[in-house]
Amino acid sequence: MRRCISLKKLRDMLFIFGCVTTCVLFATALYITIFWPQAVLGVEILWQILSVSFLCSVVNVFFLEREAGRRGMLIFHILRYVLTNAIVLVCGFLFEWFYVDNLPMVLAMVLSIAVVYVIVSVAAWKHEKQQAALMNERLAAYQRDGQ
Repeated sequence: MRRCISLKKLRDMLFIFGCVTTCVLFATALYITIFWPQAVLGVEILWQILSVSFLCSVVNVFFLEREAGRRGMLIFHILRYVLTNAIVLVCGFLFEWFYVDNLPMVLAMVLSIAVVYVIVSVAAWKHEKQQAALMNERLAAYQRDGQ
């Protein structure tokens, strides 16, 4: 049983990783177009995006499937959002994606984190809802065929 849970978490992480990476690529393209329109980038930006997306995916999957009440879920969402911000801002600073003394750059980074976070959260919620409906459908078919 434990193995099935691990495989599910891995599938969830890969789903979230795909969503995060796609959203981050769009946000990066927009961000670079606004702040560095003449930039010539090396391949390292792709590895940086993949690395940050992976770290954010791991954090998100860690908080999925937590059993908690409404207040607990709110705390989990806030914690996920804070950790996601910390990862992206620290990595962005280390990778020199923005200048700390340039307020518009920092605000654009924080706004893009918020937008990506909301999009990925909605996508993950819809995916989980779809998976639950599929499981319920299979359970009903199993019960119907077994009787």
